[in-house]
Amino acid sequence: LWHLLGGPVRDRLEAYNTDVGWLSLSDEALVDGCRRATEVDGFRGIKIKVGHDRPGVDLKRLEAVRRAIGPEPTLAIDGNGKWDLPTCRRFCAQAQPFDVHWFEEPLWYDDVAAHAALARSTNIPIALGEQLYTADAFEAFMAAGAVHYVQPDVIRLGGTTESLPVSDSAHARRLPVAAHAGDMGQVHVHLSYAHPATAVLEYIPWIKDHFVEPIRVEDGCFVRPQLPGAGSTPTAQALARFAIPLS
Repeated sequence: LWHLLGGPVRDRLEAYNTDVGWLSLSDEALVDGCRRATEVDGFRGIKIKVGHDRPGVDLKRLEAVRRAIGPEPTLAIDGNGKWDLPTCRRFCAQAQPFDVHWFEEPLWYDDVAAHAALARSTNIPIALGEQLYTADAFEAFMAAGAVHYVQPDVIRLGGTTESLPVSDSAHARRLPVAAHAGDMGQVHVHLSYAHPATAVLEYIPWIKDHFVEPIRVEDGCFVRPQLPGAGSTPTAQALARFAIPLS
């Protein structure tokens, strides 16, 4: 797919690891996983979830992770829309010392005005997009200055026909694209290698081994796919296990 879209525009596509940062992890498991991802596995960026009822819990976890990984790796956070605007403002003010790369989905996913207000009140960049399903929805956020890292998901947008215009519009505004990899990260590897707006790509390895050409990360970067297609061909074993008979 990257070849059909005009060829690669970069030699390396950096991966950031989301799989080490889940909200359900204990403090110890969170810190250990983030340290391992950066020191052993070679990731230059990680993302952790926030959103406890008491945001002070998240601030302590954020501080512990930053202390563990040091100042060099990027450290993003993801709220999955759990907090309101006053809570996000207070949290962002207290999170300043930890060099947060972006705050993803801090608020209810379709609230353009609140995201714009938060963006004006903090220097932590806002990221979002996994809950937006049309190019028009992305356009509303970008036009309002409510997003800094644009995160289209090709699956949720219904394919490349709707996804590519989102990336094009972001690029026209010189906003970086960091696609939401969700369920089909291997398709976004193709799209990210072929589009100039792409900054980095999310790594979630849950279903990678069910595909003929799974996503691979080496030295913190995605390996560029080489087989025909978009990387979405399931293995024979996956088809045998998961396919639903039409009859």
